[in-house]
Amino acid sequence: MALSDASGEGPARRLSQREIDKLLGATSATGDGPAATPYNFMRPPRIPKDRRLSLEAVLGRASIALQGLFTTRLRMPTDVSATVEQSTFGEFLLSLTNPCAAFVFELGPKVGGQAALDLELDLSYLMVDRIFGGPGEPLQLGRPLTMLERSAVRSFAQKIMVVIRDAWENQLQLDPEIVGFESTPDMLRIVNREDNVLVTRFDVRVGTFSGMMSFCLPWLALEPFLAEKGVRAMASAGPEDRAVVEQVVRRARLEVAARFPAIRLSGRDVAALKVGQIIRTTQPIDAPVELHVNGRCRYQGVLGQHRGTLSLRITEPVDRRAGSARSKRGRIQ
Repeated sequence: MALSDASGEGPARRLSQREIDKLLGATSATGDGPAATPYNFMRPPRIPKDRRLSLEAVLGRASIALQGLFTTRLRMPTDVSATVEQSTFGEFLLSLTNPCAAFVFELGPKVGGQAALDLELDLSYLMVDRIFGGPGEPLQLGRPLTMLERSAVRSFAQKIMVVIRDAWENQLQLDPEIVGFESTPDMLRIVNREDNVLVTRFDVRVGTFSGMMSFCLPWLALEPFLAEKGVRAMASAGPEDRAVVEQVVRRARLEVAARFPAIRLSGRDVAALKVGQIIRTTQPIDAPVELHVNGRCRYQGVLGQHRGTLSLRITEPVDRRAGSARSKRGRIQ
């Protein structure tokens, strides 16, 4: 380190190590210097704060739409939540099971590059079981998908990517198309192992089953979203954003069911049941009936008739304030 006089005309004098230590010590003692913060050169924090809210909104829209998709296709109440984290592609590969069920997608001409969607193997088995009319019980076969199973899951994966495309619609112009499938993580190649990627993990809960679905998006594809021009585009967004969000919400499918109180039958009575047989319940005609939405009790109502059809009239909502608060649909780690 060299030091010159105040006028800038005198010769520069080189400071000794003791003088340098003294200057640094004085700065630390006064507390005027900036606080030191750790910096990870292998994984720099590249998600700006002003982009986090937009990213959480994308995760929320995707989670709600995926919940409707799974509920409709699997015909079972489903709950989906999402988290997102930055990592390298090599770390993403290490997080996959072996064998896996990973589909490779081209992102389209406006974005370029490829992305990967991994459907956890147990979740893939559940999809196949329900698609072919099974009960949807958890299966742990521990083997790769067969060609027939892969074909069934492929159509599901394409619909999942359509949901993700719609969720990113205001940020990235994705046009995903399946171009490959890998059952071995080490064979999966969309970018170099040391390249940064954004990994979105969707926690899918179907009844008592809980599985994971991972979407790996290369960091280069996110540059338009992270760049300053993306901030200006969002700042200039108008009321049409409300129409887009409303369209996504209205597209979601929900399972609605009216449920009577449970009744008990002996094994002999169950074995004697026949088509067309009438089962008597203990439900009074004027007693309230629960209305469940996606497997959760939301309203109470009474039975009646409307134009000759058995119907349910909603009388009041169910107070859910006493229950525990649900976690956010999307969050950033």
